[in-house]
Amino acid sequence: MTLTSPLFLIGLAAIAIPIIVHLFNFRRYKKVYFSNVDQLEQIQTETRRQSTLRQILILLCRILAIVFLVLAFARPVIPSRNSTLQSGSNDVSIFIDNSFSMENSDGNTTLLELAKKKAREIASAFSPTDRFQLITNDLEGKQFHWVTKDEFLLAVDGLEASSASPALSTIVRRQFDFLASGHSLNKQAFIISDFQSSAVDFGNLPTDSTVACTLLPLEAAALNNVYIDSVALNAPAYYRGNSVSAEVWLRNEGDDDLDKVPLTLFVNNRQRALATVDLPARSSAAATMHFTIDEEGILDCRIETTDYPVTFDDRYFFTLNIRNRIRMLTVEGADRNPYLARLFDGDSSVSHTSLNLRQMDFSRIDGNDIIVLDELPALSTGMVQTLRTFVDEGGTLVIVPANESDAASYNEALRLFAAPQLAGRINGRVAAAKVDLANTLYRNVFASSRDIDNMELPTVTGYFRLASDAATLREPIISLANGDDYLCAIPCGKGKIYLFAAPLRDANTDFVRQALFVPTLYNMALYSIRPTPLATTIGTTKPIPLAANYDNSQGSVKLSASGQDGYEEIPDIRRTGSVSSLMPHGTIATAGNYSLSQGGTPTEGLSFNYSRLESKMDFIGRDALAKALKDNNLGNYSIVRNADKPLDSYLKEQMQGHRLWHWCIILALLMLAAEVLLIRLPKRS
Repeated sequence: MTLTSPLFLIGLAAIAIPIIVHLFNFRRYKKVYFSNVDQLEQIQTETRRQSTLRQILILLCRILAIVFLVLAFARPVIPSRNSTLQSGSNDVSIFIDNSFSMENSDGNTTLLELAKKKAREIASAFSPTDRFQLITNDLEGKQFHWVTKDEFLLAVDGLEASSASPALSTIVRRQFDFLASGHSLNKQAFIISDFQSSAVDFGNLPTDSTVACTLLPLEAAALNNVYIDSVALNAPAYYRGNSVSAEVWLRNEGDDDLDKVPLTLFVNNRQRALATVDLPARSSAAATMHFTIDEEGILDCRIETTDYPVTFDDRYFFTLNIRNRIRMLTVEGADRNPYLARLFDGDSSVSHTSLNLRQMDFSRIDGNDIIVLDELPALSTGMVQTLRTFVDEGGTLVIVPANESDAASYNEALRLFAAPQLAGRINGRVAAAKVDLANTLYRNVFASSRDIDNMELPTVTGYFRLASDAATLREPIISLANGDDYLCAIPCGKGKIYLFAAPLRDANTDFVRQALFVPTLYNMALYSIRPTPLATTIGTTKPIPLAANYDNSQGSVKLSASGQDGYEEIPDIRRTGSVSSLMPHGTIATAGNYSLSQGGTPTEGLSFNYSRLESKMDFIGRDALAKALKDNNLGNYSIVRNADKPLDSYLKEQMQGHRLWHWCIILALLMLAAEVLLIRLPKRS
């Protein structure tokens, strides 16, 4: 036991006062004479013995009352075995987990409100002269400044939930680094969190013997949450009149089976589809929602469900950018192909440009979605390098060789694309035997395989044999009866190459006059639109590919949010070749539909959703925390076992030891009460 104020022990000198009063009792006795004193002497003897004992007990009570009173002022303390505090001021860093999982309830209030209450209790355990830091998941610059106790309490009151959810080690490392900049001998770090498994990484937690880190785990009464996990659409491209099926995946994190969980699909704030899904406990299920694209431009879409108390993941936002025209360039080696011109020139959805090879300017390649090389005699190195960049960035290239094409120059180019080689001319008439209906080009074109069985397949009169090696990745689309390919697809970079084995002319094939020709060529163009992500997760650091190309000379680009009046920023957009990308820097904090505009004209839409890591109701309890700290040798970390009790008294005891002054006051009062009782007792008691 130690004394906080030992100088008060001087007050023990006051013990002499009751001793002096007891020794020098100035009461005078008067003698009375009686004729017979035998009986009187017996009573007098007994009374004197009782009086002496009474006086000794009264003296003892007075002495003890003074001793306990003096000790109360001296403030005795039994030091805590875990306390490393030294005399002086304190630097205190308190982390409040304000992630979305803290919206769970403990039965009375949300865990976030409970965490704010506990932070106030922690602050009350320290003196007003101590310095404080409030740190949250946001890790904002303003949080890395020392504040007073009153400023800390004001900051706690204004704290709100955030979409950020950094790893626990990141938070603690920032706390320790900031505490290291302080000058106080006592450095205290506190972690108030639900300790969600997805954010806890014990193996990366820092250790610092100069910092005492206290973990305060909060537990929800029930861990129930239903959330929309992801959305996938069935179409590789989107255009007006297209029927789209959205597959929506939901997850039930609760322990109860749920029936008919509602789903609602909105497109540009119009309700377009409804669905329900049954969700077994601790499992996922999918629902399919159908709608038809009936307009062009930016389609702001969202799917909603209903759940409580965790609501941040009840909405999933995504965007469809419906282009009104496909940009197509045909480079011709001879005269124009009448079938290509007839198919695309009059189509309002295709902006078709035809150029003769002699008029070709490589700068015309950028800005197109699909490029057709129609019967070029040879492929130059400069053109091939430009086309390789075009395909790598997501463009579609269609190669139709001429009968007299220079196979050597073609093969050099095809080798760069990892495509099949032109192995030599095959003369003679060969019929097609197989069409790959599973290929993207024929999605939703044929109702069943019977349609293709009843369809006349093309025949070819003279073609190049397409030879492949082990490094070639090709997808046969139309195969001939002898096993050779008439048309195949080759994935390359982010784009795709379609390679024909023969020219699209009457002299070489009847394919151009058959029903299969239109969906094959038209879908090549239709699916050439470079897809942009349906949605992006808030917090990502990866560049977001954009559908449009942006040039600052055409005016500044702005990013604004649908339904958020006044929100606008100038994004960081970088261009590589013909592809523009938006660089996220953590400026987007709210889920929703957004749009980019240039010169005041909307160009495309983007959607952002909160990370679903916070949706998974998987947490680490107190016992598991204690075991993890022990297993990772984190000796400077401790756990508050009972978070239900007020923390101020608990922390004072942990930091200052077990204080005994209040027990001294109680004992002093008991001694005074005993003295009064002894004085008031009847003398014959």
